[in-house]
Amino acid sequence: MDKKKEYGFLEEEIEKTASDNALLSIHSQEYDDSIRHSDPIAMSEGHRLKKDLKARHITMIAIGGALGTGLLIGTSTPLKIAGGGSTFIAYTIVGIVVYFVMCTLGEMCSFIPLPEGFAGYASRYCDSALGFAVGYAYLCKYLIVSPNQLVAGSLVMQYWVAPETVNPGVWVAILLVIITLINFFGVKFFGEFEFWLSSLKVITVVGLIIVLFVIMLGGGPSHDRLGFRYWHNPGAFAPYAGIEPISKARFVSFWSAMSNAVFAYLEQLS
Repeated sequence: MDKKKEYGFLEEEIEKTASDNALLSIHSQEYDDSIRHSDPIAMSEGHRLKKDLKARHITMIAIGGALGTGLLIGTSTPLKIAGGGSTFIAYTIVGIVVYFVMCTLGEMCSFIPLPEGFAGYASRYCDSALGFAVGYAYLCKYLIVSPNQLVAGSLVMQYWVAPETVNPGVWVAILLVIITLINFFGVKFFGEFEFWLSSLKVITVVGLIIVLFVIMLGGGPSHDRLGFRYWHNPGAFAPYAGIEPISKARFVSFWSAMSNAVFAYLEQLS
């Protein structure tokens, strides 16, 4: 009986997919007809998006996106407020949740590829209202994260150039112009730029991990073996300032770290 239900479900999905593909084919034909009448040259030369991104571009864009500002810069805030223990647990929990979400999304993409993206899956499997909300939530995400990335870039530049020397707004303007110019070029140039920039980011992160391990094990200039000294004193779970008792303060600091972890993993869900 269960197999019959499963086969029946698959038949319904296949029929629905065939219907969607037929509708998509009609839309594509109408689009081709409109292009043919409005711009014959574009129709003859090809008006589709060019698939110039190679496998290495896609791979490094994915890896570089995972190593975003929420991880490289934003991690300092929960470490200071909540401590190493709370930060480690918070990032682990959110990472596990994101892993399962990406696995389920990948399963749906493999089963029924849709041109609308994950908002289309929300409309198909739940309701069109949910797909509408997911799409606009995705838009709001970029409207919030994009300025955040520019500000993060200006904060990084302040390490070498003091804000008293150059106003941070200048770096924001420069980075905005650079990003805009890169997007004016073809997708192949964008892929190469992302590939080398992501490669530099990965090399930097790996180098920092190695250097930190060397310093932690006593390889620094002072040859002081730090180990997990600061996990014992003052402790791995720092209390949130201004809250009593201490147990409540640690609980609040943990949830503060959770909010930072969710923001850091936003790039994985895009």
